[in-house]
Amino acid sequence: MEKVHLLHHRQIKPSSSFVSNRRGVTVTELLVVLGMIGIVAIGNASFLFDFTNEMKKITANSEGESELSTLNIAAVNILKKSSVSFNKLYALDDGDATRQNKQNFYDYYPDVPHAVLTRSTIRADRTITLSPTDSKYFYLIQSEEADFDSLIYDPMYAYTVTSTPSDQIASGTIRYEGLNSIPNLQGPGGTQSAKGTMTKVFQTRWADGTYFMLSCPTYLRAIDAKNNTVSILTPPRFPSFLGKVASGDLLPANSSEVGIQFYNSNPLVPTASYTSVDNFFRVLPAIGGAAPFVKVEPVKMVRFEFRTNSTTQKNELWLQEFTQGKYKDKTKLIEEIKNVVFKRSSISLPIISMEVER
Repeated sequence: MEKVHLLHHRQIKPSSSFVSNRRGVTVTELLVVLGMIGIVAIGNASFLFDFTNEMKKITANSEGESELSTLNIAAVNILKKSSVSFNKLYALDDGDATRQNKQNFYDYYPDVPHAVLTRSTIRADRTITLSPTDSKYFYLIQSEEADFDSLIYDPMYAYTVTSTPSDQIASGTIRYEGLNSIPNLQGPGGTQSAKGTMTKVFQTRWADGTYFMLSCPTYLRAIDAKNNTVSILTPPRFPSFLGKVASGDLLPANSSEVGIQFYNSNPLVPTASYTSVDNFFRVLPAIGGAAPFVKVEPVKMVRFEFRTNSTTQKNELWLQEFTQGKYKDKTKLIEEIKNVVFKRSSISLPIISMEVER
């Protein structure tokens, strides 16, 4: 007979080596745990501190880049409308590295290569710096042609014939009636216009106190009387007349009023200033033997002003417009800056760039 062994299961008590400490957590263990928690907390705090600082830097950089981008767009829109400033305004630049040999910032040589200029005594680059210790203003003449149109004008419409000689070779006499006079022309319906030419074209833009530029697009240089030659190192200029509307005509603009010197003189006779529109028309040069024509263009005087805010003590750059006899703030372009540099990399190009240091 086979024997069968029966196995009885019983609960085995755990060994004493697996029994938890019934006395609780020791001081050493508690200190270790607290130390680990402290390390984690310090790590988290350090991470949050660094993260917050980085976010502040990123935000500040982003705001700074945004301000510079906005300034760049504004500067481009302002400078691209200011080509009439070249060879018209006069202001000495910063000079060379030793602050000597200062020359007119607005000189423009469209017919002289850059390489020729660099081999002469004329500096081919120009800068004007605005800062607490340098200049405070930078001036421009800004065209408003895009907003108010312009006019190609035949000067004959500003005159009437007062006498006709019997001899066709002899000259008759004419009388100046004004730039905004009513020309003796018949309209489409057979009736004469009831409005002056300028009022009809520019409407409310032609108003007392506003500025217009008259120009004849022919570059001229004065002839040297001693040797009867022309120097290409003399900046060529258009015959142009900057004037302010008054009593239906243009009066010569005043440099002391607008704050900057400018050329309102005959390029062929630089010492002969234009005294009136009539005088300007009568001495215009012939264009290829033909009668000259004149571009009438609405313009405005603007300037950049570098100033220190008396409250915040931060340096700011403002754009101002000349209206009603004085410059008035239009836009604050940027703040917290060290200086602003207006630069011409080559005076053979009609380009002005602007650099800002913060």
